[in-house]
Amino acid sequence: MDQVKHPPRDWEGAVEKQIREAMERGEFDNLPGKGKPLDLGYNPYAPEDWQLAFKLLQDAGIAPDWIEQGKEIRVELDALAAWLARQMQWQRERAAKLTRLPLPQATAEREHLADAREKTCAEYRRRAGTLNKMIDTYNLKAPSGAPHFVRLRIEEEIQKFREACAG
Repeated sequence: MDQVKHPPRDWEGAVEKQIREAMERGEFDNLPGKGKPLDLGYNPYAPEDWQLAFKLLQDAGIAPDWIEQGKEIRVELDALAAWLARQMQWQRERAAKLTRLPLPQATAEREHLADAREKTCAEYRRRAGTLNKMIDTYNLKAPSGAPHFVRLRIEEEIQKFREACAG
């Protein structure tokens, strides 16, 4: 029951001490592969018949097409979500100022906001449609074990945007 408790900040020191003591006792002296370079060429996630192809691509600094396309899709998904969030914020900020405007200006501003919402929805449909095509292509190319992307539900996202702007 008399165990020494180390505060969380001492864990690293305690682990390093155990490793150093094990090295002093020679517990690491007879490990397989000692003194040999690590073989970092084998990819345990690639099928055996693809090992050479992946190694050649890796040595050339290239990734398979579907991996590069997956990176591009993630960037585009983030960019589209950020853009829509900015549009929503802009709509909310402008709508909050309507109560301080004279009636004719407030009416004109409401019309301007409605036009801007429609343009945002049209642009979102266009960009999300292009992205869904990229997702479809990726999902066809990617191996069955790789994570696949879910298509954007365009009209649901537009509905959320409209509701957020109205609220």
